[in-house]
Order: sequence, then structure tokens, then C-alpha cells
Amino acid sequence: MGEPQQVSALPPPPTQFIKEYTDENIRKGLAPKPPPPIRDSYMMFGNQFQCDDLIIRPLESQGIERLHPMQFDHKQELKKLNMSILVNFLDLLDILIKSPGSIKREEKLEDIKLLFVHMHHLINEYRPHQARETLRVMMEVQKRQRLETAERFQKHLERVVEMIQGCLASLPDDLPQSESPDIVCGGSKCVSAGPSFPCSSGQTPLLKTEPMDVEETGSSCMEAGALDKNVTTSKRDKIWDKDAAMCSIIDEIA
Repeated sequence: MGEPQQVSALPPPPTQFIKEYTDENIRKGLAPKPPPPIRDSYMMFGNQFQCDDLIIRPLESQGIERLHPMQFDHKQELKKLNMSILVNFLDLLDILIKSPGSIKREEKLEDIKLLFVHMHHLINEYRPHQARETLRVMMEVQKRQRLETAERFQKHLERVVEMIQGCLASLPDDLPQSESPDIVCGGSKCVSAGPSFPCSSGQTPLLKTEPMDVEETGSSCMEAGALDKNVTTSKRDKIWDKDAAMCSIIDEIA
């Protein structure tokens, strides 16, 4: 007899797949193709499954005897199963104490196993409801967070509006108007706060200038330079006269 095949609950290590999907293999078309979709049956955890099976298969399709009726209350049945498991466990302890080698021990173990299978099946029937409830709770949490964020934003907006209105109300009514130079805009005279503000006609404003007489300006600059030179010479002559007088006084004392 061959050795039983050991089935691992984990998938194969990814190293053996990674080395096949290198850049060179992909460029040359040597990378393995993805596996085709499963259409009939497949193996998972050592069990055979059909693709068209229900998510939660009935107990009869698995060859398991049904202990509860078709129409039942899940809560009541789970409570009954829980009590039955406790009672059967106590019976198993009594059998192990009185006759450990009795055939009733195996029967009691099968009964406990069947009860656990039924409990697990009833819990699995709650999985779709649990998934829908989890999704509903997640959406409610997201809705509440967004409403709270919108409410905080609205409060901040109202505070900013109040601050702006308070600042505008605190401004005096008789503010002095800033004087601006006359600006020529497209042949018409405009008044603006500065040369960078456009006028109402849409044209770029230009500062109004007047021509300057170059000859008059040059002569005035020359006269100012000569005057400064004369003032400097007279000051230097006065300093020299004072030095000479001081030297003569010192000579007389000596």
C-alpha cells in the first residue's frame, strides 16, 4: 500500500512561480500562462468540490443525517445542540469510567461528532447575514464620519464669515483716500492707485510725464558744482589762517 498523500493547508511557496516570470521570460513569451478557469470540480483541503455547489450545502448532500426540522429557529436549535453536547460528554465520561473498552464509547463519540457538525452548519448559515451586517455597519460608520466632517467644516466656515464681518464692521467709515498720480490711458485721463491697475477701457495705463529741458538741467548742475568748489576752497583758507596764527603765538611764548 502506498503512503497516504499529505495535504497542506497552505499554498505552494511562491518562489517556484516567481522564477518563471522574469522580465526576460515575459519579453520572450516564455512565462507560463495563467491556469484555465475551473468548470467542473476541484480539490480543496483534501475534499472534492463542485463549481455549481451552493455556498452552504445542505446536510443531506454531504451524507449527514439532519437532526433538526426544515423550519426551525436558529437560536433555539443552537441552544439545544449546546446542551446535547454537554450531556453526551458527561455520558462519555461515565462510559470511560465504567467500561473503557465498551462499544458504546465509539457510538458516543460519533454522536458528539454529529452534534458538532450540526452546530458548525447552523453557524455557517449565519455567514451571509454576517457579511451583509458587516457591510451595513461599515457604510453607517463612513456615513457618520462624513456627516461629522461636513458639520465641522460648516462650523469653521461660519466662524470665518463672522470674523470677516466683524473686521469689516470695525473699519471706520471716514477712511482717507490714497492719492494716486494721474495716468494717461488711451488718450483719456484716468485715476488709479498705481501703474499696475488697468483702467475701465481695458488698456494698460501710462504715467503722465512732461518733457525736460536738457540744456537748463546741464547748466544748473554745472553751476551747483562750481558753487560747491568755491565753498570748499574758502573753508580750507580759513583753516590755514587759524593754523598760522596759532604757530605765531607759540613762537612768541618760546
